[in-house]
Amino acid sequence: MAEFPPSQPNEPLTLKKWIVGLAFAISAQALFGTTFAFNKLVINQGVDPILLGFNRMGLVALCFLPLYWLQKKKIVWKRKTWRQAALVGGIYCTLGMILEYVGTKFTTASNASLIISTEAVFSIFLSVIILKERLNAPNIAGGMGAVIGVFLVVLEDLHGMEFRLGGALFGDFMVLASVISWGLYTIFSKRVLDDSDPIQAMLFVSLFSFASFGVINAATDRLPGIWEMSWKSWLVTIYLGAGCSGLGHFLYYNALKCLPASIVCMTLTLLPVFGVIFSIFLLQETLTVAKTMGTAVIIAGVAFAVWPRNHQPPPVLPEPIG
Repeated sequence: MAEFPPSQPNEPLTLKKWIVGLAFAISAQALFGTTFAFNKLVINQGVDPILLGFNRMGLVALCFLPLYWLQKKKIVWKRKTWRQAALVGGIYCTLGMILEYVGTKFTTASNASLIISTEAVFSIFLSVIILKERLNAPNIAGGMGAVIGVFLVVLEDLHGMEFRLGGALFGDFMVLASVISWGLYTIFSKRVLDDSDPIQAMLFVSLFSFASFGVINAATDRLPGIWEMSWKSWLVTIYLGAGCSGLGHFLYYNALKCLPASIVCMTLTLLPVFGVIFSIFLLQETLTVAKTMGTAVIIAGVAFAVWPRNHQPPPVLPEPIG
């Protein structure tokens, strides 16, 4: 997945720096983990999932725009980089959010968070296929474990093998399909970041996604739904854009300035934990035995797949904007 600037290798990692960096990383994962429950809250209030994507990407762009303006030096992109950014934002990010949000409408927020957490493993396998990166035994073992965990999570929805539009199993598979799109988003984001910095990349990727969502919402006559949203829906949407995406990425980047990339990468295993916790407290969702087992297996699988070995730090995984 895309590489962000890690802490300088020559800088000593003091106890204070370690504590501050870890606090940044865990806080970022906590914010990212609330995404699924709050997405469900907005959708449950009658907001169309695709319209939610449009509103959120607009807010994300507004968050990164002033940070981009404040940069002392702006990198001039080549045409190739602009095309890649358009592909990442306009297609992979937009498609990932549509599949994830529509799927979340029909399944539970906790299921969505657990399934999405396997994106780290899928990106490793996609890196092998697209970027020709090497795959080792722990990657394979961890990936297989994460897949088994997903099966345990959706086990109850598989009961009777009833697959119908609008059913819980349909929602699970929509979210699972979004994982592929998010994996492609991550892989090609790496190429964009090769020629830019995180703030610049996030701004223009979010603008391309916002534009893509705008075209889809306008073509399907969803834009008037903006005026029908309640103030509660708007408050939650603002939190999703400014809090989860804006502040979350700010904390994540600062964690990378304080800590080695390998340590920050490991905190990604906390995402499903926070996702399930907030789903239980905010939406009163229940955690069954099968889902508990699935949660543990997914976390263990992802952790085993990305754990740094032979003193080689794993690639840093950028959180999907959505």
